[in-house]
Amino acid sequence: MGVLSRKLWRTIRSTRGQFLAVVAVVTIGIAVYIGMSTAYYNLNRSQSLFYQENNFADYFFQVVRAPQEITRQVESIPGVMKATGRIQKDVPILKEDHQRATARLISYPLPMNTEVNRLQVQTGRLFDQYPESGGIEALVDPQYFNANRLSFNDTVSIVAEGKQVFLTVVGTAISPETIVTMKDAATMMPDPKTFGIIMMPQNQAEQILNLNGEINQVVITLAPGADEKHVAEQVKTLLEPYGNLADYPRKDQLSHAILQGELNGLRTLASFMPVIFLGVAALIQFVMLGRMVKAQRQQIGVMKALGYGSGQIMLHYTGYALAVAFWGALLGSLLGLGLATVMSQAYALYFNLPQSIGGVNLTAILSGLFLSLGVSLIAGLTASRGVAVIRPAESMRPEPPAGTGRVVLEQWNCLWRRLDPAWKMSLRTINRKRGRFAVTMVGVVFAVGLLVMSLFFSDAIDYMVKKHFYEEQRYDLLVRFNGPVKDNELLNLSRLDGVIKTEPVLEIPVKLYINGRSEDDLLVGVPQALTLKKLVNDTGKQLPYPEEGILISRSTADKLGARPGDRVELETLLGLGPARRAEVKITGINRQLVGSGSYISLEQANRILQESGVVSGAMLKVDPGKTAMVEQQLGDMTGVSSISSLRKELANLNQNMDSMVYSLTIMIIFAVLLGFAIVYNSSVISFAERRRELATLRVLGFTTQEISGLLLKENILQSLLGVALGLPFGLYLSKWYVKAASTDLYTIPVIIYPQTYLFSALGGVCFIMVAHFLAVRGVKQIDMVEVLKNTD
Repeated sequence: MGVLSRKLWRTIRSTRGQFLAVVAVVTIGIAVYIGMSTAYYNLNRSQSLFYQENNFADYFFQVVRAPQEITRQVESIPGVMKATGRIQKDVPILKEDHQRATARLISYPLPMNTEVNRLQVQTGRLFDQYPESGGIEALVDPQYFNANRLSFNDTVSIVAEGKQVFLTVVGTAISPETIVTMKDAATMMPDPKTFGIIMMPQNQAEQILNLNGEINQVVITLAPGADEKHVAEQVKTLLEPYGNLADYPRKDQLSHAILQGELNGLRTLASFMPVIFLGVAALIQFVMLGRMVKAQRQQIGVMKALGYGSGQIMLHYTGYALAVAFWGALLGSLLGLGLATVMSQAYALYFNLPQSIGGVNLTAILSGLFLSLGVSLIAGLTASRGVAVIRPAESMRPEPPAGTGRVVLEQWNCLWRRLDPAWKMSLRTINRKRGRFAVTMVGVVFAVGLLVMSLFFSDAIDYMVKKHFYEEQRYDLLVRFNGPVKDNELLNLSRLDGVIKTEPVLEIPVKLYINGRSEDDLLVGVPQALTLKKLVNDTGKQLPYPEEGILISRSTADKLGARPGDRVELETLLGLGPARRAEVKITGINRQLVGSGSYISLEQANRILQESGVVSGAMLKVDPGKTAMVEQQLGDMTGVSSISSLRKELANLNQNMDSMVYSLTIMIIFAVLLGFAIVYNSSVISFAERRRELATLRVLGFTTQEISGLLLKENILQSLLGVALGLPFGLYLSKWYVKAASTDLYTIPVIIYPQTYLFSALGGVCFIMVAHFLAVRGVKQIDMVEVLKNTD
């Protein structure tokens, strides 16, 4: 081992506290980069392979009913590579405990080798078109299978066209459109106990749904370079005689949109969080090494006198930074792989993907290593550039003390005179070391900002839960019928023991047209005096239900460019009878945090359908002690399609919050470590630079507490300013993340509670105090004689 190598090792040992603190910051930065980059790479790769292998559709078209031969005509349209016709319909599931669930029944033609949206069997076997038992075989998605504790050859009972049908489960399967199994965008979290996917042969689906030789959905893939909008318009024109109900591109398909939102969030976090940690680590190293070069002027002069060049000595000090980078990258890689494994296991539970989501991303590891080394190399070379101007002869003399200049507060004599000497000393030290003051403050800003952003997620979810479950939705149960019925049918619900209040609902799928744009939407007809559903505008003010006109949803209004006062044309897409058209005035814009839908009076909705007294469901207010009994009685009604329980939705949401709690805990720990490291290093450097000054104060009679307080005053000033700036910085980070991770289907509200700012500020103060007291423990151990003997 050479002389400079031994000196480097001794320097690391003598500054091991600072060294480990900076290594910790680099470790976290590299761990976050590798963990999230690996998780993103694995999830994105698994998604891409699954989409490619199973021919995921580029566009979806829903019709009332059409002959199967129409798919060949669709395929003949230029730009369409492949078209598959199939049947898709939501049907009720009857459970043994009188509970209801909903199944999305999807048919598959056999063989399906070249078809669009092919399924992939996970366990069991593929269904037969004509089973020897004479029954109907089906596959279900893995999450529904596990949540309901099914076994192979179990029977699932569904209601199809008013008849009870028994299906035999022969296995589990997934497809590109069922990676996330959620009923609709109004559902906050998947609930496999109440919603699942059932896959069955095309011929059997035709039989039980009375669609012999017919389909109600066409899915297509596009040829490379095809104009998606132009092709979609041609397909819609071809399908128009068969009753167009809905059409949407892949980006609006619910499962894909949710998965893409998760990928966007991962990519965002993987891009900016490592920059924060590595940037702070570089600043700390810059300050540390700069101070080290100044403190070792005599040693540098001796080394130059002995023949060592400036370049060799600069590389020696840069070696300190590279040692930090190496150990940070090594430990960060190990921690990052562990973080990626945990995240991948969570994704495997949440997403139905066949390929292993786990795996080692060597590119991320190597990139993390080079990133760490590169940042530290730049910091080391920049900080040690002062070596070049040190001359052996001059280095033997003490460096002239740095001028302090006038502190800004000295301009106000009345204020300056009121300060005690300790505060004046601290302010002058800060004025003399403005660079270190700025670095420490920036580090605290980043740490507190990350604390705010970490806690923001909890606030946003809590706000959405309170608004959705406790303020906007005031019903207990939402009952939907198999089809539109007369409103006198609601008497059967009102008479149930335990039902306190019943209010009708008429849901109509529609397409809205304005300014040459169109958008699919759900039109909800409700009584003007509705009490079990609250709508609010953008400012949170409650909206009254209009007698005439429509309260359009914010998401739909944004897509159409519509404003209150505009007139919008709507076309009904019920699939029952001819489509109806009407022009209505937009009287307001409603904002819903979960789900969407535009609202209109029940009377006006009936007039649009040219009907009277028609409803499709009802909202129920139920006696809390009789909810289970009411649900059981509703489950026995064959005319009921689905029962949504607000209580069960909330319980399912709370059950799925564990993974978010773990993520928040990890982010909070990282933020605290970042703040601790920057304050600890700043305090240690300040203490080391002023050992002689502090020893003099001890000789003059200052107690250790008074000296520690002197150093604390400096930390308080720079840290409180960092906390004050870190709070709005956290708000900015939260807004930036939401903007990057949001999709067309959902947006997280940027809500930060006052107590979050308070907790973040207190957290910042806590890690500042802990780091300070750990750094100045040496005040009690100052050997006044030895320190004062050193005359430089």
